[in-house]
Amino acid sequence: MQTPPVSRRTLLAGGTGLAAGLAGLGLAACASDDAVAPRGAAHTGADDELAIETTPPSIPDDPPLITGEFVSAKMAGRTTRWAMTRPRGVTGKLPVVVVAHALNTDEKSIFSKGLNIQGVVQQHVDAGNPPFAVACVDVGRNYFHLRTDGADGAAMIIDEFIPMLEASPELNLRTDKIGLFGWSMGGYGALRIGAILGPQRVTAIAVSSPAMWADPTQFPSRAFDSQADYQANSMFGQQHVFANIPLMISVGTSDQFYLYTRQWAANLHPPAAFATGPGGHTTRYWRSVLPDQVAFLGREITG
Repeated sequence: MQTPPVSRRTLLAGGTGLAAGLAGLGLAACASDDAVAPRGAAHTGADDELAIETTPPSIPDDPPLITGEFVSAKMAGRTTRWAMTRPRGVTGKLPVVVVAHALNTDEKSIFSKGLNIQGVVQQHVDAGNPPFAVACVDVGRNYFHLRTDGADGAAMIIDEFIPMLEASPELNLRTDKIGLFGWSMGGYGALRIGAILGPQRVTAIAVSSPAMWADPTQFPSRAFDSQADYQANSMFGQQHVFANIPLMISVGTSDQFYLYTRQWAANLHPPAAFATGPGGHTTRYWRSVLPDQVAFLGREITG
């Protein structure tokens, strides 16, 4: 039985739960487990380990992908790749949604044929909605906080990547206010970055299947280095930070993070737009809810 969803402003009804004003965008979710590949982790909590991409993802040509790289001090001197798109047929300075990617994916995965966020944004813009850009940067397996190897994906995004986007006249973006999107590991990452930047910089956040562990004894070492690290960086107990940031959460009822996500969302005041329906921790589910999330982000960051 589907759990009745709640919304920050209106109730989300049925299936993936379209909110009033989300432009009627959305596809049916599917429970096919086509992305997750559990690796037998020692912990007993939910597993976010996706299948490793062994070949470069296939990227649709239109709108085109712009790519680059820089040496990141916040990632312990690592050469760090990034990618972004602007909708075709659009000129002028655009707001941007910064994407935090999932485990075992990279800066191009959100633009791959499986997710194709740039195509979803293009459809959104072609329907007469204000345009925005999308940008993603590779954090590897860092998990968006300071680790024992000295790398910190969240700090890299905040202190290096976002300023780089703003400074580039070729990209022509404004980052005084940004949107955030993430899925799985990146869902946690988008929430953590939003909590650091606050409503002064973040206009909206949309996440799918955020990888968050409610039990401090049941988390994998890839996510946190110790219990002290978990306590310092867990999003549980941080819900108050999102009181003034519009937030949309999508998670399938068969997702291994479903219960943790509902537990976390229950302590949001005001409540988030919470969308749920059949589906697991899979690319197919994430793609099915992406039109709703793009409409939500576009409405908030361009409004």
